[in-house]
Amino acid sequence: MMQMQILIGGVRKILKLKIATISILVGIWLSGCATGVDRVKLYDPLTYEPPKESGASVAHAAIQDIKPKPDNKISFAIRKVKDARPDISSIGIKKNGYGMAMGKVDLYESVTLPEVFKQNLINCFTTAGYEILPAKAGKNDADALVDVDIRSFWVEFMPGFFLVDADSNVIFEVRLISPQTNQELWSETYRGKGKVSSGLAITKEMFEQSINIAYADAMRNFYLALADENFRHAIGK
Repeated sequence: MMQMQILIGGVRKILKLKIATISILVGIWLSGCATGVDRVKLYDPLTYEPPKESGASVAHAAIQDIKPKPDNKISFAIRKVKDARPDISSIGIKKNGYGMAMGKVDLYESVTLPEVFKQNLINCFTTAGYEILPAKAGKNDADALVDVDIRSFWVEFMPGFFLVDADSNVIFEVRLISPQTNQELWSETYRGKGKVSSGLAITKEMFEQSINIAYADAMRNFYLALADENFRHAIGK
C-alpha cells in the first residue's frame, strides 16, 4: 500500500513538471521572440491598408484629395509637434505568454516620431486643399499657427486563451493659434485604435500593422475635420 502511494505521488510530480514545462514552451511560442527591439515602419496614414490576410481594417476608407476653393485659400504654419507621451523611449512593448514585459517596439533608428508625424500632418493639410507656409514666414503671413501634442502612440502584445493580439492606441491634440493675438482659435483631440489577432505567435509584422491601423484611424479622423466647412468657419474664412 505504501509503495502504491509513493508511486502515485511520483507520477503526480512528473505530470506537474511536464505541465509546467509545456506551459513555459507554449508561452514562449505564443509570444515569439519577446526580447530585444522590433523596428517597425510607419506608412502614409491617409492611404495605408493592412494586408488582406491579416483580417484587419482601418475604420475609414483611404482618403481622396479635396480640391481647394480658388478664392478661399487658407494658409497654416506648423509651429510645434511635441512628443508629449509619458514614455518616449519606444512606441510599444513586447510581453511573454504570462504578460511580463520582455522587449520593446520602436521606429527605425534613422527616424523620430515627431518628424514623421509632422510630415504626415503637412500631407493632411495640403491634401485637403490648404497651404502650409514655413514656420518663420507663417508667424506673420499664415491664417493660423498649428500646435500638436502627441499624447499616446503605443502598441503592445496582449496574450489570450486562444488568440494573441497586437493592440494599438494613438491620441493627439491639435490647436490652432492666432499669429496676431496668440489666442487659441480651435482645438480638438483625435483618437485611433488598432488590433491584429493571430492563433500563432506574435510577430513584428503584427505590431507594424496594428500601430499603422491606429495611426491611420486617428489621422483620417483629423483629415475629415479639415474637409468640413465648420473647420473653415472656426478660423474665420
